[in-house]
Amino acid sequence: MITVNKILCPVDFFSASLAAAGYAMGLAAIYEARVHLLHVIAPIPMDAINVAEITESLEKKAAYDLNKLVQRAHRANVDADVEIHVGDAYDEIKSAIETRKPDLVVMGTHGRRGIERWFIGSTVEKLLRHSPIPLLTISASGKRVPVPRFRRILVTTDFSEGTSDALAYAFSVAQEYDARISLLHVVHDVAVDTTGTFRDSLLTGVEKALQDLVPPEAADWCDVDTRIETGVPYQVILKILEDEKIDLAVMNIHGKGLLDRALLGSTAERVVRAAPCPVLLIPPMKRKKRELPLREDRVA
Repeated sequence: MITVNKILCPVDFFSASLAAAGYAMGLAAIYEARVHLLHVIAPIPMDAINVAEITESLEKKAAYDLNKLVQRAHRANVDADVEIHVGDAYDEIKSAIETRKPDLVVMGTHGRRGIERWFIGSTVEKLLRHSPIPLLTISASGKRVPVPRFRRILVTTDFSEGTSDALAYAFSVAQEYDARISLLHVVHDVAVDTTGTFRDSLLTGVEKALQDLVPPEAADWCDVDTRIETGVPYQVILKILEDEKIDLAVMNIHGKGLLDRALLGSTAERVVRAAPCPVLLIPPMKRKKRELPLREDRVA
């Protein structure tokens, strides 16, 4: 079982971050975790009039709004605390990760900038590349985002090293929510631009690799299926998320190498930019290999 004791949730009080706060509280209630709400105020230019006065006013307003979120958390029987800093948002979030040592960051993808669908902003982009802990992204997209109710989970894999970590998190969430898991590999259409024996051999090998990723005991308590699609990976993933009303996408975000993770425009980043559902991104995890959680009610 994946342990989630602390959840860090940066908020800027716009719709996506408020939706993220709601998700963080919902997850905290399930995992009996504590939520740390962080608000970062951008520095006021030094040539502005009454810098201290403006900053103090912004801090008071942030404290008031954060207190309302804390009251909301308490009504849900969730422990929550708050922190306000002045500085660069990414730097302050990174510092909070280092000092608070949360198990998960929950963050909205369309914040104060009101950015269009295909742009998620520098803060989230940097976290996608550099966060040392799992990151759950929430897109409000102008709609009311419900509390977590994960029934259908899509796990994407390119068979890279981080796949086992992504699966461990997916199975943990599936256990808590009695969810169904689909394990997906997208073969780029260029790779299957062939016929006959070579194509069949490739797809057969992929199917076997997917089956090998699913621990045998998973079938005892979780509905798991494997699937292979062809096309441009991010386009295929987004279409499945939309058409099949997936509740959660789980992806490992370091690709086939650390260099891939630093390149803007990766499959994970493209999916986060347009996903209609929350996306859980799992970075390289420096820990012992995880074991698949077992449901106590299924153990003889």
